[in-house]
Amino acid sequence: VVHLQFRGSMLSLRRRAGGYHAMWWVAFVATIPACVHGFYLPGVAPTDYVKGEELNPKVEALTSVRTQLPYEYYVLPFCRNGVDLDSQQPLNLGEVLRGSRIFDTPYKFNMSVDQTCKILCRKLFDPAEIGAFAEMIDEEYRNHMLLDNLPIAMSVFHESVDGGESIKAYETGYPIGHVEGPEVSEEHPEGTTEDAAAKEKRKLEEASKERKLYLFNHLRFTILYHEDPTRHGMRIVGFEAEPLSIQHTYDKEPKWEECVGREAGADGKCSLKTCGADRPANAPPPDPLVLDKASKAPKEVVWTYDVQFRLSPIKWSTRWDTYLQSADDA
Repeated sequence: VVHLQFRGSMLSLRRRAGGYHAMWWVAFVATIPACVHGFYLPGVAPTDYVKGEELNPKVEALTSVRTQLPYEYYVLPFCRNGVDLDSQQPLNLGEVLRGSRIFDTPYKFNMSVDQTCKILCRKLFDPAEIGAFAEMIDEEYRNHMLLDNLPIAMSVFHESVDGGESIKAYETGYPIGHVEGPEVSEEHPEGTTEDAAAKEKRKLEEASKERKLYLFNHLRFTILYHEDPTRHGMRIVGFEAEPLSIQHTYDKEPKWEECVGREAGADGKCSLKTCGADRPANAPPPDPLVLDKASKAPKEVVWTYDVQFRLSPIKWSTRWDTYLQSADDA
């Protein structure tokens, strides 16, 4: 069951049970004998990070269980400031096997440094770009990111068989948006009369008016890390995301070129009414960002994100166990 949590009028999506699919890498690691509780992927060595060290997440493909047709991330007009698509590294073996490219992103993290309401970019989308987002949201496309060779995931909690504590698993990727309202289908059974077709068309138009499409323009990242007192440095053991839809507002329009990469409101600059460096997006809950496919006017979208680091007892050698749990339950 997908639980849509409205904090006030802000839309946040969290998966609580089930899963859509297992990525190819899950299928690979699932072939390792069940008696092995901890393992590492061949050719992948752990990386030790120090506090403040810059982390650069990557983006992979946009995928959908409805269409089974993957797209490169930048086929949609996401923020790409500072990203040179022409200078991306050549395809590696993993990209060839998956049929997707891995690209840099404008997201920037610093190890063990929490940040709130960091501005990624501000975009003004024309109707065609809004239509492209709306179509992929309707087809349930999900984005896939990577950090320290770990895929991004949303937390899923399964009830344990013995009624004890819930079991945490992962659902890889996160949706780029959400549709609220009745399902719309333009298919008509064979032999439909003209009158029946006309009635069906009117019902379709009414249903379309009731549907709302939300774009997830704010990401709340949680990075789990393990710290061994006998070793210098921290190792990343989890990469999680919670997508939110926020219609950002402001009293005075910021100078957007100066705000990229800055926490909103830090040092009194780039202030947003919806969130800030000392004020998370749910205090108070802002309105969600709705895409109107019928509108001919440009749509302003401000992309933002939070990043939180959490100390974890999970060791690097067992950090894939939660993903394996997802594969078992998929």
